[in-house]
Amino acid sequence: MIQGFIVIIGLLLIGEVLSGVFSLPVPGPVIGMVLLFCILAVRKDVPQGVGAVSDGLLKHLGLLFVPAGAGISLYLGLIQENWVLILVASFGGTISGLIVTALLFHALKRNDARGEDV
Repeated sequence: MIQGFIVIIGLLLIGEVLSGVFSLPVPGPVIGMVLLFCILAVRKDVPQGVGAVSDGLLKHLGLLFVPAGAGISLYLGLIQENWVLILVASFGGTISGLIVTALLFHALKRNDARGEDV
């Protein structure tokens, strides 16, 4: 289990370093998560330690949103000024995501019916 924490925290650190050194607009944790995904995709399995740690983190996922929720309280004035834009962006992003997902599913289902590989 310690090894799993080391892997996850190590990839987080690598992501932070890459984001800082190359001044990337992507946060370090996202880069670390993409690196973890790539490693797991190449390995085609999840190491036992990483699986155990990730299961534990997922059980307590709600606690990880507490700092973000507290941070929102710092920007309540800004949110009040721009609530219409935030609402439009939220609905627009959701609807766009649903449309793209439906179109992609439809295309993949049509190719599967023909017996073609995508």
